[in-house]
Amino acid sequence: MLNEGMINRTDPQLLFSDAEWNAAMPGVSKDLTAYLAARRAPIFKDHGDHGEGWGSGAFLRHGGRVFVLTNEHVAAARSPTQPLASQLQDQNDIWRFVGNHVQFGLPLDLALLPVPEAMWNTKHGSTAIEIDEIAIAHDPVEGELLAFTGFAGERVKFHFGTLFAQATCYTAREIALPSDPRFSSRYHFGIDYRPDLATDVIGTRGLPLPPGLSGSVVWNTQFVAAKMLGQRWTADMAQVTGVVWGWPSDHGCIVATRAEFLRSFLLQAAQMPGRDT
Repeated sequence: MLNEGMINRTDPQLLFSDAEWNAAMPGVSKDLTAYLAARRAPIFKDHGDHGEGWGSGAFLRHGGRVFVLTNEHVAAARSPTQPLASQLQDQNDIWRFVGNHVQFGLPLDLALLPVPEAMWNTKHGSTAIEIDEIAIAHDPVEGELLAFTGFAGERVKFHFGTLFAQATCYTAREIALPSDPRFSSRYHFGIDYRPDLATDVIGTRGLPLPPGLSGSVVWNTQFVAAKMLGQRWTADMAQVTGVVWGWPSDHGCIVATRAEFLRSFLLQAAQMPGRDT
């Protein structure tokens, strides 16, 4: 755990040469991919005889229960005639969300979908994010490396009765929000996301188009912050710093809701009326 109050927020360009940064990225990406894999959650539309990739989320423990944290616009597709479903790490079974879910629309665009206790208590490799893993506020050091992992729709396929969902783990730095009435720096922040310019660090498949990544949890890796403190970085230093909610394609960035408003949503969630499907 980093003591962020001790950080001297030095210009990150003075901490790493280009060669040092590029040499570190494969190992950092590999460690983040492994660490975050257990926390991510795919969200499917359940059509009965087949499934369809719909969104992303993360397992979160809140109030003694486990939920999938995602976007309101992802959860809002759920109805008595259109169930949503998910899958646990190291399992092939697809299961439906059952019971109330809570949501808050724009500008936060957040929701909690209930994970059936019977499913969570089976043998699997998934891990729930704990509340103390969420940053008090989105306040990374200058030039910090941010990361998120989710399930782009183009990489979720249904073949011969089996649903295949391949996750994407992406790292980039924060960028300024473009001027746009759909988002505000009070609630949101931007992450550089340009598939045509992205560099593969692991694999050679390139960066997918973002549809389906909505609801992915964004992590402040604290990689640069650790360097500022002279500490050896490890993936478990990462903290939740936001939730992806949109991709304004004409701006080349991902937009996410800030951690402080995620915390506000979670504080209110127990008092919110739920939607029961």
